[in-house]
Amino acid sequence: MYTPKGKHSKPIKKGAKRKAETPNTALPSDQSVQTDFPVQISNARRVIQSTQTFKPIPPKNGCLHLKEYKENNRYTYLDNYNTIAELSMHWYHIGIPNGGVRDLDGLRRDREIILSPQKCSICSFKGDRLHACLDCVFIGCWRDQRHALKHFHGTSHTFAMDIVRLALFCFKCGDYVYDLDFETAKTLQEVRVAEKESDLKEPCAKRARYVSWQPNSEEAANISKDSTPLPCSGLRGLFNMGATCFMNAILQTFLTNPLIKNYFMTDKHNNKLCGTAGCMCCEIDNLFQEFHSGEKKPYPPCSFLHAMWLSSKELAGYAEQDAHEFYLAAINKMHADSKESISEPLNRTGQKCECIMHKTFGGVFQSRIKCKVCNDIKTKEEPLVEWQLHLRGSPTLQKKKNGHTKASIENDIDETNDKNTLQLCLERYTAEEQIKDYKCDVCNLNYLEAGISFNQIPASSEACTRRFSCKKLPPVLTFVVERFSREGKTTSKNEAPFEFPEEINMSKWTSLAQEVLEQGGSLDDLPDFKYNLISVVNHEGKINTGHYTVYCKNRDQWFLFDDHAVKLADIDDVLQSKRKAYLCFYIADTLEYDQL
Repeated sequence: MYTPKGKHSKPIKKGAKRKAETPNTALPSDQSVQTDFPVQISNARRVIQSTQTFKPIPPKNGCLHLKEYKENNRYTYLDNYNTIAELSMHWYHIGIPNGGVRDLDGLRRDREIILSPQKCSICSFKGDRLHACLDCVFIGCWRDQRHALKHFHGTSHTFAMDIVRLALFCFKCGDYVYDLDFETAKTLQEVRVAEKESDLKEPCAKRARYVSWQPNSEEAANISKDSTPLPCSGLRGLFNMGATCFMNAILQTFLTNPLIKNYFMTDKHNNKLCGTAGCMCCEIDNLFQEFHSGEKKPYPPCSFLHAMWLSSKELAGYAEQDAHEFYLAAINKMHADSKESISEPLNRTGQKCECIMHKTFGGVFQSRIKCKVCNDIKTKEEPLVEWQLHLRGSPTLQKKKNGHTKASIENDIDETNDKNTLQLCLERYTAEEQIKDYKCDVCNLNYLEAGISFNQIPASSEACTRRFSCKKLPPVLTFVVERFSREGKTTSKNEAPFEFPEEINMSKWTSLAQEVLEQGGSLDDLPDFKYNLISVVNHEGKINTGHYTVYCKNRDQWFLFDDHAVKLADIDDVLQSKRKAYLCFYIADTLEYDQL
């Protein structure tokens, strides 16, 4: 990212906000660049608005299927896109003339109205994420019935566009694709509708004409010559304020999380405007300012520590604390302090709240109970902010007696029967299990109708099964490895190795997968829900004398954060921490619009 020299090249003051940066490298002198938005030509009423950020021109064809499509339709590939884009602007923005109506004075004048939202051609679903085919007149829904995808399988029409956002989707790639020609057409439509809306609001005002601008080779060379690259920011250690390594580790996962970073770096919560005493969101906002101020020395999070002590008495003081408990306390407090949240606690309404913590970590579990006698099925949904995984293997026991601690290490496990991998732990979590002493409501009603009293109805423990699955996957999955357990005064730590991959497809453990398999389908019929590893919190040592560190991924590079120290790492170092891994964070490879 480059900033031209001159009056705009002053260094940003400490604590000042900065937009989230992209990992762009230096441009060659002969590389042409373009601005993010068209430049407005000024007149007597307006001032020229130009961007200070320049990026290299992306390749015109990132998708090979789109390249082939454009070659086969050399002169007409934009026709349908432009038609749908123009209609979309009328449907959702400026409306269309209704043929004219007579006013009270008897004169006939045109009125423009906004049409009602479009609907799926098959199920008539109205709402977000409708896609229009570029090869025919079909409009299909994206969720639930997924008629847009079924249309592709039935017709092999590869491309469709989101009729609201005008984004181009390739079904063969399974992702939205960027193309310079389509992006230019989209920009022209957006500029045209902006002018039209402006004319409707102020019909008598004079307007400046919008034109797109792209620097030529000489201008691009001058930009590269007279620009200074911004320094790398966002990486900074945190001082240990006295047994606060647990807090430092979780804070680093928040500060390197792309969704949380985007929220605070775009001023969605400004600590100067909030005014709430002890607001945890304000403290996180302040941390982002400090981390992107250009300062490289470790930062002491005194203010955050004080706010945490005031909000949670259990975490107050300088005693050893658990990183998992702090993670839950922090997101609950940030949920409560968020302007977008509702009043209930986080773990009660994870699927409804619009706060940043819900939108980042909130999903939905589903518990499904089935009676094999009457085939009655009952489902119950529960909020998901963490996914706890049970480890097999003998724990390390620590017994406290008379102020002394004795430890015995018994961590030899059967590598074949008790192997702990993320996939195997998920299989065990979602496996079907028998429910003891459970009475099916439908069977109970049948017994009562047959004249059998309620106390004499036998429990159908062998006939009822329960299975857990994920009904809604969150943008960021948090897996908690159950290394610590307590029974009375006995505390144990399981140091069995836990293997986790860099990438995982969560389709197999969703509620949709259970439904497809029960209907005779296969896992190949499911869409991919791929997640990539972004952070791993590790715990080293014993229970009461241990230490927390964290691996975090920032700009495609792994770093090890050990309180004030920040070191380079690689993925092999991360995956080798299998005996220390405690919390693993995975981010979705593709995000839905309602998750942003």
